[in-house]
Amino acid sequence: MFGVIVIMIAIAVFQVPPLLKEQQYRELLGFGLVWCTAAVYALLVVARVPLPVVIDVLNFIYERIPFLKTGM
Repeated sequence: MFGVIVIMIAIAVFQVPPLLKEQQYRELLGFGLVWCTAAVYALLVVARVPLPVVIDVLNFIYERIPFLKTGM
């Protein structure tokens, strides 16, 4: 678990400063959301918590959002 934490911190250390320097706040927000999701998922996998298959989760979300079905 320590290795996952170190890797996730290293990713943030290399990605966040350039985004702040270039004042790309929307990209920073997007990166932060993806990074947090990936960090939580990675920690849960390392902790061997039983998780659903990612494709099943995406299909569940896709089936419940109407505008994704109609292509609007």
